[in-house]
Amino acid sequence: MMNRRDAIARVALLMGGTLSAPSLMAFGEGTPAKQAVGAAFSLTSAQKTLVAEIAEHIIPKTSTPGAKEAGVGPFIEMMLADCYKPQEQQNFLDGLADLDERATTAHSKKFLETSSAEQVAILKQVEKDTIELMKSANVQQVKVGDNVDKEVVSSKKLKGTPFWRLLKELTLFGYFTSEQGATQALEYVPIPGRYDACIPLKPGQKAYAL
Repeated sequence: MMNRRDAIARVALLMGGTLSAPSLMAFGEGTPAKQAVGAAFSLTSAQKTLVAEIAEHIIPKTSTPGAKEAGVGPFIEMMLADCYKPQEQQNFLDGLADLDERATTAHSKKFLETSSAEQVAILKQVEKDTIELMKSANVQQVKVGDNVDKEVVSSKKLKGTPFWRLLKELTLFGYFTSEQGATQALEYVPIPGRYDACIPLKPGQKAYAL
C-alpha cells in the first residue's frame, strides 16, 4: 500500500496543502509530544453509524469504492482513541452532537433521519462555519515539509482542532491508506519499475499510489 509519508502529502494536497498540528502528530510526523491519549475513548453504535455516513458524503461510492466500503469509519475511531489528545476527542464528540442539533433545528429530526440532500446542506454549513471560526482564531500556516504546512493557532478562541477539520483529515487519510483507496481510486503498481521524478499521465488516468 501507499507509504505513510506519501499518504500525508496526498492528504495535505487535498486539504489545500495544510494539516492540523494534532493530525501531523497522530500521523507520526514532527516531534513526538508526551500526551495522555484517551484510552477510554469510544463511539456509541449510533455515533459510529453517523461517522460512517458523513465519511461517505466526503468520499461517496462512484465507479470506485466509497469511504464506507474502505472501512474509514472504524479507522477514524481507532485513530482518535489511540493518537489524539482528549481535547480533540471531545471536539469530535461535540461536533457529532452539533450535527443532530442543527438537523433538529432545521428539520425537526436527527441528522441521520434527514434526506441525503439535507445532510449535505448541513455539512456544507458546518464547513463554512469552521472556516470562519479558524479565520477568527488567527490560524496561521507554517511549512513543515515539501507540500505540507502545519496550522498554528495564535488565539485562545479556538480550543484544539475543530470537529470538521478532524473528520475530513482522518477520512482522507484513512481512505487513501486503505486497500480500496490505494488500489482502486488510485493507479496502483505492485512492482514499480524505474523511478522517474515526473511521470506523465494519460488523459483520464488516475494518479499513482506511491
